[in-house]
Amino acid sequence: MNWSPNDVTRAISHVDADRFEQALLAGIANVFRRRDHINAINVFPVADSDTGTNLAFTLASVRRAIEGGRDRSLPDLLRQVADAALDGARGNSGAIMAQYFQGLSESGRDFQVLDGPRLARVSAAGARSAWSAMSDPVPGTLPTVLEDFADELVQRARDGADDIGEMFRYGLERARRSLAGTPDQLAALRDAGVVDAGAQGFVDLLEGVWCYMRTGRMPRFSGEAAPPPPAAAGDHAAPDRHRFCTECLIEGNGLDVAGLRSSLEALDASSLVVAGGERRARVHIHTDSPGEVFGLCSEFGELTQQKADDMNRQHGLMNHAGRVAILTDSAADLPAEEIERLGIHVVSVRLNFGEEEFLDKLTMTPSQFYARLADSPVHPQTSQPPPADFRRQYELLTSHGLEVLGIQIAGRLSGTLQAARRTAERVDPDRIEVMDSRNAACGQGLMVLWAAEAAARGWERVAIRAHLTENRDAFRTFALARDLSWGVRGGRAKPWMEKLARTLRLNPILTASTDGELVARGVIAGRGRTVEKFARYLLRRMDAGSTYRVIISHTDAEADARALRKRILAGHPQVDACWVVEASPAVGAHAGPGTLIAGMHVWQPPESRHD
Repeated sequence: MNWSPNDVTRAISHVDADRFEQALLAGIANVFRRRDHINAINVFPVADSDTGTNLAFTLASVRRAIEGGRDRSLPDLLRQVADAALDGARGNSGAIMAQYFQGLSESGRDFQVLDGPRLARVSAAGARSAWSAMSDPVPGTLPTVLEDFADELVQRARDGADDIGEMFRYGLERARRSLAGTPDQLAALRDAGVVDAGAQGFVDLLEGVWCYMRTGRMPRFSGEAAPPPPAAAGDHAAPDRHRFCTECLIEGNGLDVAGLRSSLEALDASSLVVAGGERRARVHIHTDSPGEVFGLCSEFGELTQQKADDMNRQHGLMNHAGRVAILTDSAADLPAEEIERLGIHVVSVRLNFGEEEFLDKLTMTPSQFYARLADSPVHPQTSQPPPADFRRQYELLTSHGLEVLGIQIAGRLSGTLQAARRTAERVDPDRIEVMDSRNAACGQGLMVLWAAEAAARGWERVAIRAHLTENRDAFRTFALARDLSWGVRGGRAKPWMEKLARTLRLNPILTASTDGELVARGVIAGRGRTVEKFARYLLRRMDAGSTYRVIISHTDAEADARALRKRILAGHPQVDACWVVEASPAVGAHAGPGTLIAGMHVWQPPESRHD
């Protein structure tokens, strides 16, 4: 039984599954429409302008669950909504909304329809559940408005009201007043002259439901969204600690949610929200040590999702130079200081030791990787980032009015390129472009550096991509592979190649071909003086009259990398910059310890403006 426009002319005695799902879809559509406004007023707990996007992402998961089912009972619908919200929950507000739906589901499990008193009861249970999810509840935020809305329904039910439409109207008016009062309860909102963004999102949800109840018309869903007004530079400070917004989903039987929350509260962290129940739990927390969080959570159940977003990087978008954001994956070896200086966005490749999953360079650092490698009985595996990782970055960047150019590891070496492209096509193909670097490691890193320099100087996305495509051969990568057995185990080298190199005591020099395949271009004979021989090999391929930028990365061989750098600087008079960095563990999984990688680029700085 769907909602009828005639319902507005008579009392509404009950809500069944069909009416509930239609009303909720209408509310979700309104949040989608209001997403950018919610982003623009987001100042608490972190002014990262993503609350609207996070709520939309969370509710999009709910929408898919609703539209994908048929002929459900109300308890089944509520359970599916709660599960979908947990699956898609993102950010502080998304996790709180997921727990709100969890409370609705648990309290409504015995009801096939909701009359006025039952609606009041489940709303109150949802609000209590939302408060319980927060480690340090803060008045003047989303749970306050959830509670005030529910309190009004409860009061109306106690007064004998039996018209759900009338009860909802009073509840909405109370929620609006509660939202308007959030600055009085929270100084950060008062100082910024805004209301709480998460609470605004809930009121927008209610407004969409109320409009549908009055008209019977379902609003149109639209993925289109204009960018929010940019925040003034320096209006809000970046977090000085707890910079990673860290989340994971935990599954198991009889999860100890209280024990999980207690263990997480003992960490040096903030903004903790634990949503869910005995089967599944979503953790949201701000920390400087995402790996510590994931390790602790894995003790309570199986981690099926994990992510850690750098809020300092998100804050930097308020002062982003140019109109193009450069994004890459963690297979690119880049100096950390240049990532920070140029505002480069990096999506982590996934690493697995057996059943344990890690985020490359984030929850598994190179030093941790090689220590683990020495003791692990299983060979590590790598996998491409899931589409959700790219989607988060794309939505964040485009919501700040930026176009995106992704420069990914060669498609011949990884499925990362295709994952990035498919996701870009779904999110916003007009503003997001993904290109195949046909490179990896240091060569890929140098391409990313040039692109980021050009973006900062005002180059347009199409011009940056065209230049990189036309000059792709100027970015070269050479890897001195001392032990091909790692490449054999990782599927990057043939067994006969390893056997031949070991028998003849040869050190292959690998490079990326023009189509992005990894091929051998030379060898260094013998096991002695390999760094010196590799340096001579590289110097012979550097034009004496050209200026170069060089990145040298290594897999647990820092002394050799620094020795190589010294020889290159001594052997070539025109090196603009030569960085030494640790290679990505994703590279180390296939190259093994002791590998040296050198990327070289004939350096021509981009003009300040490209016409």
